[in-house]
Amino acid sequence: MFEEFPEESEWDVVVIGGGPNGLMAAAYLAKAGLKVALAEARYEIGGGLATEEILYPCYSSNPHVIYHMMVDYMPVIRDFNLDGPALAWIKPNSQTGMVFEDGKSLLLTRMIEDTKDSISKFSFKDAVNFGKVMRTWRRIVDEIVAPATYVPPMSPLDLSICMQRTKIGQEMLELVEQSPLDIITDTFENDRVRALMLYASCMWGLDPRETGLGFFVPLLLTRGMNKCYCYGGSHKFASAMAREIVKAGGLILEHAPVSNIIIENGRVAGIELAEGRTLRSKVVMSTLDPHTTFLDLVGADNMSADLKEAIEGWKYDKWSYYTLHIASDEPPHYKCDDPWINEAFMTVSGIESTDQLLAHWDNVVAGNISDNFGGHATCESIFDPTLSDIPGKSISFFQMHAPYEIEGGWDKRGEELKEAILGKWQKAAPNMTRDNIITTTFETPVDIEIRFPNMRRGSIKHGDYRPIQMGCFRPNQECSSTATPIEGLYVCGVSTYPGGL
Repeated sequence: MFEEFPEESEWDVVVIGGGPNGLMAAAYLAKAGLKVALAEARYEIGGGLATEEILYPCYSSNPHVIYHMMVDYMPVIRDFNLDGPALAWIKPNSQTGMVFEDGKSLLLTRMIEDTKDSISKFSFKDAVNFGKVMRTWRRIVDEIVAPATYVPPMSPLDLSICMQRTKIGQEMLELVEQSPLDIITDTFENDRVRALMLYASCMWGLDPRETGLGFFVPLLLTRGMNKCYCYGGSHKFASAMAREIVKAGGLILEHAPVSNIIIENGRVAGIELAEGRTLRSKVVMSTLDPHTTFLDLVGADNMSADLKEAIEGWKYDKWSYYTLHIASDEPPHYKCDDPWINEAFMTVSGIESTDQLLAHWDNVVAGNISDNFGGHATCESIFDPTLSDIPGKSISFFQMHAPYEIEGGWDKRGEELKEAILGKWQKAAPNMTRDNIITTTFETPVDIEIRFPNMRRGSIKHGDYRPIQMGCFRPNQECSSTATPIEGLYVCGVSTYPGGL
C-alpha cells in the first residue's frame, strides 16, 4: 500500500475479496454512485479468474476457471457491454467428448441434433430420449432454475408449493427427489452414454447417489453443453470488471489482506487491513468462505451461539482437483472414430463404464486414487493461441477429481500421478509422447489452497454441494439472502446462495 494512503478513510461500501463475485458487486455499487473500496489479499485481482505463466515463461494457462457456463445468463455481460470489443467469448460447438479404449467416442455439442447423431452410434433409443428430455430440461433451466438464482432463496416448503402450480414445476420437483445416478439410469440404457452424462452432471461436486439436488442435472448438462472460453484467458474477465470499478470512481487495493471486520455496538463499522490501515464503512460485503468471514474476521464474540454453531458445521467440498498442465509442440490427437473430438472444449478419457466412474469417485472420497482413475482434458491453445508467445506451440491440461488428504501424502503422490496421467493420456492421444511434450507442471488440492486460501481444503466451491448446504441453507438460513444477523455485514461469495458455476 502506498504511504500516502491515509491511516483511516471513509467509504460507503467495502468489499472483501477481488474474485468474480466481489468484482461484480463492487462494479454495480460504484456505477450506482456509491463510494466503494475493494480489498484483495493477493497481488492481483481476479480470484479464480486467473491466467498465469505457471508452466514456463511465455506459456500461460488458466489454473482455475476456464469453463464459463453461465455467460448467456449473466446480466453483468449486458450491463457493462462485456461481449464485444472489451471482451470476446469463444463458444465451441464441440463441447464435451468422451473417448474409449476401443476407439469409439461420444460427443455433446451445442447443437442437439449433432449430439443425437453421436449418441445414436451406441443407442438409437438413447438418442431419441436425449432429444425429448433436453426439451424439458432446457425449459426447467430457462424458466425456473436460472431465473431463481437472481431472487432471494425460498424455503423448501414454499418452493414446493410454488412449483406445484405448473406442469414444468411439477416435473422439476420429480427430479429433485431423485439422485443424479437414478435420473441418468432411468433416462438412458447404454452404459457408455450413462457414464458421460453422469460425469458431466457430477464433475462439479454433486454426489451421484444423493437425493435432494436432482434439479442440478438439467442445469449442469444444459449449461455444460454451452460452455464459453474467455479469449485471452479468464483474467481478461477480471480486468474488464476492474476497469468498470475504477471508471466509476471505485478503489481497488491489491495485496491488502484483511485482519479484522470492525464491529461496534453490534453493527459493522468497517475493516482493518493486516498492515494497520482502517477503512471505515457502514456496509461490508465479504466474498470469503464462511469460516474466514465469521470465525476469523468477525470473531465468535460478535455473533450469536446459533450462528457460530451453523458456521462451525459448514462442510467443504467432498473432492478437489489434481491438474497436470502441459506445453507441447502439438495439440492432443485422440485415437477415435470422430474427428470432432480433437476440437472439443473438454475430452474425458480413462473411463470405460459407469461402475468404473463410481468406483473412482468412491476412492477419491475415501482419500485415495487407484489405477481406475479417469479425467478430462482441454487444449486451451486451440481456442486461444495468445496463451503461447511462441507461435505453433500448444497449451493443455488434464484434470481429475482428487482428495485433499491422500493416502501417502501429496509430496509423494503428486509426481507419481503425473506419470500415471501421462501414460493414460497417451493411450487416448498417442501423440502425447515425451518427444512432443516441452514441459509440465502439476497442481494438487493442497496447491489450490495455497494459491487461493479461501478455497479451503482445495474446495473450489467454498463448500460442498449437499441438500443442507444449498438453497436457503447456503451458507445457512440466517445468511442465505446475503444479509447477515450482524447489521451492515453481507456475504456474497460462492458459499452463499445460489452458489457458483
